[in-house]
Amino acid sequence: MLYIMLAIGFIAVRFNLIPLTSKTILTRLLLYLTLPALIVSSMHIPFQYERALAFIVLMLLSFSFLSLTLLYGKVMTRRLAVSSTQSGVFQNLLLFGNQGFIGVSVVFLLFGHEGLFYAVAFNLLYFILIWIYGIAIMKTKPPKLYLNPGLLATSIGVILFLLPIKLPDLMMTPINTIGQMTIPLSMILIGILLSENTLHGLRKLLTLPLTWFVMAHRLFLLPLIIFVPFLFLPIPFEWLAIAVILSATPCAPTVSFYSEQYGGDTAFASVSVILSTFLAMFSLPLLYSLFSTISAMTGLML
Repeated sequence: MLYIMLAIGFIAVRFNLIPLTSKTILTRLLLYLTLPALIVSSMHIPFQYERALAFIVLMLLSFSFLSLTLLYGKVMTRRLAVSSTQSGVFQNLLLFGNQGFIGVSVVFLLFGHEGLFYAVAFNLLYFILIWIYGIAIMKTKPPKLYLNPGLLATSIGVILFLLPIKLPDLMMTPINTIGQMTIPLSMILIGILLSENTLHGLRKLLTLPLTWFVMAHRLFLLPLIIFVPFLFLPIPFEWLAIAVILSATPCAPTVSFYSEQYGGDTAFASVSVILSTFLAMFSLPLLYSLFSTISAMTGLML
C-alpha cells in the first residue's frame, strides 16, 4: 500500500501532473501541520500506568539504539577512512532513518493508534538528535531546539497524556483528520523526491562499497544486533517490534536536505535514500519475521 502511494507521487511528477517544486510545500505541510497533528492525536488518550511504562521503555530502547549507532558510526568513519565530504553524511545515514514518515506509517498500519503512541515515545529522542547532532556533524551551528515541530508536538502530546483532561471533539476531530493526511502525503513526497534523480547518477554510486555498507547496517545489521538481546528481557513483543521497525527504516530524506544546505556529498546522500527506500520493501518484512521467530523461540526457552 505504501509503495503504491510512493509510485503515485513519482508518476505524477514524471507526467507533469504536479511540479517538482511542490516538494518544498509538501515538506513544510508535513513537518509543520500533518505530522504534529498525528503526534498530538495519537497521544490524546486516557492515562494508564501500562502506557506510561511503555513510554519509558520505548525511550530507553531508543536511547540504546541511537547511542550505540552514533558511537559505531564515529568508529567506522575513522576505520574506513571516509572522506571529509562524506563523513557527516555517512554518520547521519547510519543513525537517522525515515522514522517520522515511513516508520510511523508502517507502525500505524500494523498496530493502529495504540502502536502510534509507542512510536511517538520512541521517536522523541530521535527528533532531538536529528535536529542538533545531525546538523552539528555537518560542520555548522545547529538551529534552536524549540523550533523543532516534532519535538513541540510530542511535548504537547505528553502533557495531554499526563493531565486528566480531554479536549472537546470540536478541537480533536480536525486535528485527527489533518493527522491522517500524513501517511499518504509522506509517501507521495518520497515519490516526488525519487523522481529528481537520474539513472546515470544512480548507477555511479551503486558501485560504491560505502553505499552498500550503509544499506546493510541501516536496514538490517544494526537493528538486529542491538535489539536481539532485549528479546531475553520481559518486554512485550509489540513494544520491541515497534522499536525494530522504526530503527530499520530507510535513510532519512532529511540527510539529503542537510547535505545540500550545509555542505557534504549530496549525491551519496540522495542515492542512499533512494536505494534504502526501495530495499526496505524487502528488508522490513524480513526483519519483522525474523524477530517474530526469535521471539517465539526465546519464549519457549524462557
